[in-house]
Amino acid sequence: MKCSPLPPYAQNLVVAISKGIVLVVVLPLVAAIIFAQSSAATITLITSTLVIEYGAAPIGIGLGLPPGFVLFVMTCVALGITLALFDLFDTLGRHSERVARFLLRSEEKVKESKLISRYGIYGLVPCVLTLGFYVCPPVSWALAWRRDYCIILIMGGFIAISGILILVTLGLFSVIFQ
Repeated sequence: MKCSPLPPYAQNLVVAISKGIVLVVVLPLVAAIIFAQSSAATITLITSTLVIEYGAAPIGIGLGLPPGFVLFVMTCVALGITLALFDLFDTLGRHSERVARFLLRSEEKVKESKLISRYGIYGLVPCVLTLGFYVCPPVSWALAWRRDYCIILIMGGFIAISGILILVTLGLFSVIFQ
């Protein structure tokens, strides 16, 4: 039986998934070991972040993890997913004519609208707050916005809302507003 060669996009997929795994799992667990944090609590926080995104902040605090470590782990997870999604979509766009045509049409539509082409990218901050970090990369990619700005806005919004939830969980706002 003769084995067929791997498809041309297989290497790109492996790189994208590897990048995601390193940022989502390996880096937080290495940090947990270095900073003597519970590996089980870290894995629980990673899983919670994958499922409920920034809503995992109270879970991390409830597990007894320090606030800075919780924010670090959640940021690693969000960044890993965001970068992996961008890479996966890029691979799809390069290796599928149908997707490439869709991208071309969407980019033309965005250029037609001055409002979306100029200010649309800033909608990523409320988008990450309401719809989460799984939605932002496909929207950014489909609308052909600058990737570096998109990642900064997505992560900025995610870190801001996560930090606020950590502070709320710690009761800091209840002390300030009493």
